[in-house]
Amino acid sequence: MVQAISTSSCCNILFSKSHRSTSPHSLHRFNHYSPSFAHRISTGVQRKALELPLPETVTQQVQNKEQRKTQFALENLTSWLLKQELAGNIDAELTIVLSSISLACKQIASLLQRSSIINLTGGQGTINVQGEDQKKLDVISNELFCNCLRSSGRTGIIASEEEDIPVAVEETYSGNYIVVFDPIDGSANIDTALTTGSIFGIYGPDEQCLIDLDDTSTLDEAREKCIINVCQPGRNLLVAGYCLYSSSVVFTISLGKGVFAFTLDPTYGEFVLTHENIKIPESGNQDPMANHTQAAT
Repeated sequence: MVQAISTSSCCNILFSKSHRSTSPHSLHRFNHYSPSFAHRISTGVQRKALELPLPETVTQQVQNKEQRKTQFALENLTSWLLKQELAGNIDAELTIVLSSISLACKQIASLLQRSSIINLTGGQGTINVQGEDQKKLDVISNELFCNCLRSSGRTGIIASEEEDIPVAVEETYSGNYIVVFDPIDGSANIDTALTTGSIFGIYGPDEQCLIDLDDTSTLDEAREKCIINVCQPGRNLLVAGYCLYSSSVVFTISLGKGVFAFTLDPTYGEFVLTHENIKIPESGNQDPMANHTQAAT
């Protein structure tokens, strides 16, 4: 009897499921079990809702993740220049000129580190326009600077401390900017492995200065205009900077709004931003200049 009832019940359940019966018996079974099922679902949803973080918590977590990402992030000179370009502080052509100068500084730094090994110490046997004895690296560094600036295609005039007169870039490669520089300042320190550096400044020309090398009749007049363009006051500088060669190589630059320093990472060969908004203290007692400042005030 029990066996028969069980078999019948199973048949009824299977029949009702396969034919989706709405008999009172099947509805009774559904209504009997659905409250418990619904209760379990609602309880699970409530638990999940309690586990979800509040919007403020989510925002804080995102900020913490961003801080963790940027805490060890490095910004190189190229990306910094691109940001300055996007901000409207410089244009794309000036970015290229500065990248060319940084490339020249990297090459000079490499030569200085190997100068004793590759026999680049000592004098060249020539005298520059200032009456100073030129070192071998004076001449080589000057060529490096000039070649990098010419190849940028964005410079019109190049004026070096090692040259008698400013050099106008050929019209084919000429751009709008005037670059003045000293390829190696303190070259007398090279033989004793002391600190040296490169100094540079960038001007915008008062007018275009293009020299046609094929037309010799206008060379003197064109060169005179170029010299006049170079002789601008310091307030006209668009960019000023220097590259320090010592225990580390530091590329320091100002676009007129703050001073920033980038240290050369020898592993990657990139200048990495290490000092932002460098400022001179208003007063101090460690520098002899501070005593003069205090005495004057």
